[in-house]
Order: sequence, then structure tokens, then C-alpha cells
Amino acid sequence: MPETDILNLTAIWESDIQDSMCPNYGFTRKRAGTQLHKKAIGGTPWTRETQNTGHTFNFTWSTRSWDCVQRLKWYGEQYEDGYFTIIDHDGGGRHYVGRFTTEVTPVETGNGMYDVQNVTFEEMPQAPMLSYPSDWNHDSVMFFVANDRGDQKLATSGAWAEAAVAAPTVTLGGVARETLPGLVMTDGGATAGDWATYEYRGYGFQLWLVRGPEYGQCDVYLDSVKLQTVDCYAATELGPQMVLSQPDVSLDIHDVQVVVDAAKNSSSSGTKISWYALQVMR
Repeated sequence: MPETDILNLTAIWESDIQDSMCPNYGFTRKRAGTQLHKKAIGGTPWTRETQNTGHTFNFTWSTRSWDCVQRLKWYGEQYEDGYFTIIDHDGGGRHYVGRFTTEVTPVETGNGMYDVQNVTFEEMPQAPMLSYPSDWNHDSVMFFVANDRGDQKLATSGAWAEAAVAAPTVTLGGVARETLPGLVMTDGGATAGDWATYEYRGYGFQLWLVRGPEYGQCDVYLDSVKLQTVDCYAATELGPQMVLSQPDVSLDIHDVQVVVDAAKNSSSSGTKISWYALQVMR
């Protein structure tokens, strides 16, 4: 399990190399575009995810010991066809799993010290992680049933229809967002097997469905694997609620599917299911 091999397990000085393995610079996250963009003449643009590319970093280690340089070179060679973990200690301790994709080239600066500049680290899609990203307030984005142009983004089969709803307040980008869309896709719940699916690129997700006295039960799947049955009943109308959190998911293109059970608990007066949003870790 190479994700257990951590380049910089600690942010402090390591006595065996008389140095720290943390880079001086480079944890500004960059991500290549992963969407295909098209626009018909006289129409509106549309997009589709085509790649599972993650973040890319350009690291620099300045004035470092030879032992530090040797370790960097070893990680570059050992995991040329694999992956390891690097931790952003200054940025909250988030883990990234990937490999160096450029050569580690030291330049002596004097007094037995070296600079290693412009080392590119790229995340590895589908790789397991020791610690999955979990800062939902800052690192997640929210996908709704329709985009800002009104194009439906949620794939459905069965008796789903748009309906208005009171939008929740959700913290995204470190800000409490109070003007989110007030739109859901609702299935009356009469037919078991009706489904709604959203495809996304990223890590884990949080699923937002409506909860209230008239709502029933549904099964939730990730990449065709059932996660659990969700009961959307609540004694009072709660509106959109986060009903399922699945944080431990590797970087990839995934699909989340909700399947109507046409079932309810004894307290509910109906079997409706309403999809509000999918919150995705990036």
C-alpha cells in the first residue's frame, strides 16, 4: 500500500537528515481543465467531464541538506510508476497521493546545501488514501439538478419532475451561502425502480434530499454499489437536508444514483423522493 509511504510525515525538523522534507513553496493547488465545452450556433454552452485529473503542484526545496536531496531523489525513482503521499501541513494537513513527474535536480548553493526547484507532483486518480479530504466548508462544491442556464444536469428515469423548494443555507468556500437555488427533482414514489443519477469528478460526496412528513425511502448507490437505504421521513417539513455523507472516496469520475423504493416507514404519509443537490469534495 504505497499511500502509507509519506514523504513528509511531520512538519518539524528530522534529526536523521538534519532537515525537513516539507517543501518551501508549491502547495498552491492547480488543476488542469477536465471538461469538454461546446456551444451550438445560437444556443447555450454545454459541458461534460472527460478526465479524472486531480491537482498538480510545482514544489521547491531551498537550502537543503544532501540527505534531504537524496530522499527526494529516491521518492522520484521508487514511485516513477507508482504513488506516495505528501501532506500540506501549512494548509490544514490535507493529504495528496501521487508522484513526481519531473526529475529531482539539485543545485549546490554552497556550504554543502542544495536547492531543488520546479519539481512537479501530480495526483494519482483511483489511488487509495490514508486520509481523505474532509474540509467541506472550504474544499467542496455543490452540484444542483439544473445549472445556471436552466439545463437539467440530473439524469432521471421515471416520474421525476421539477418543483420549487426553500433553499438551505450551506457554507461553501468559507462563506454561508444564503441564495442557493430553490429547485428539486421530485418523484412521487409510486413506482419502485425510478432513479436519478449524477456524474461527478472528485473525491467523496454528501447527498442532499428533501425530508418531511410525505417522504419515503430510497437506495443510494455509488458506482453501481449500494451504500445504504435512506429514509427521508421527518415529522415536520425540513426541506433539503444532508442525508448521506461518503467522504472516503478516491479521486475519479463517479456516479451517485438514488433509486426509489416506493416504500415508507409507518409514520410517513407518502413515498415521495426529492433530490436537491450533490456536494462534492474537490
